[in-house]
Amino acid sequence: MKRNSAVFLLILLSGCDEKKVATPVLTAEQKTELDVFLSRVRADMVYMSAGTFLMGDFCSEMRNGGAYCTGDKSNKPAHMVELSAYSISKYKISHEEYALYLRLSGSPPQNYNNEVRDTMLSEMTVLDNSPAIINWREADTYCRWLKSQTGLNFSLPTEAQWEYAARNRGKYVSIATDDGFLRVNRDTEFGENFGTYEDRELAARPFGIDPGILSLPVDKYPPSPAGLYGMADNGREWVIDWYDPGWYAKSPVKDPNGPESGVIKDEETGQYWKVLRGAILPAPGRPSGLTFSRSYDIPEPGYPAGNTARCVVNASEPLN
Repeated sequence: MKRNSAVFLLILLSGCDEKKVATPVLTAEQKTELDVFLSRVRADMVYMSAGTFLMGDFCSEMRNGGAYCTGDKSNKPAHMVELSAYSISKYKISHEEYALYLRLSGSPPQNYNNEVRDTMLSEMTVLDNSPAIINWREADTYCRWLKSQTGLNFSLPTEAQWEYAARNRGKYVSIATDDGFLRVNRDTEFGENFGTYEDRELAARPFGIDPGILSLPVDKYPPSPAGLYGMADNGREWVIDWYDPGWYAKSPVKDPNGPESGVIKDEETGQYWKVLRGAILPAPGRPSGLTFSRSYDIPEPGYPAGNTARCVVNASEPLN
């Protein structure tokens, strides 16, 4: 039985066409390539010490009973959460990293088997070191593959872990940039600490593609004080949790990871929704991009939806 389980762990989902391919025996060169890659992934993990914080729209509490920051009921009530220590990647998964994973795991390249969608995916990831555009299943499988290769407890973050990290270990931070604000150069409209539409338009110009779908490099702008990049923009990020708009009223205090099963079903596809955090293209004054804002999507959209991810390692001690 144990042998069968081990074999199953080596069967990985491919890109978007979901074909299953057994992990090949790696050559010496590929093993070296894998070792270098895994060392870099490990070095990029940022330690988050255990702590307690007020999760959700904390603005009323911060303002001593004043107004909330948003009218969104799904990020309320603000509630205390106690998290065990973990480490989180300072970057979103890049499309180069995801392509390397597919190749070394014996999976085919991402492919929607649709010319329009495949072209869109290539345009979304045309810039070097830009985020991988992946569905929830692909993101989850990637983090699990890292676990199988390293022996470390890699996984997608819970949304509590994501928010705690985005808020510089649970502080009252509403936007996960270097200074807690979205700064725009008034003369050029270019972002100083996040990507605006004008930034994307400039980057897309040499390629003649739609700037609205372009993803920027994962390390283009300054990190947050916690050392994390791109948690306010440049792609929504998958977390483990199933989406339940009323979850905060019943969430456990200790290490919550969402409902045990799907809660709200998408009528068109029949899939249950998963939680997404962060934003694709925020702007000053808009609720998208706030550290406590929640969104959702079906786990396996059949098109490049602009969603990405980063992994965590659930471990009490720092990795570095």
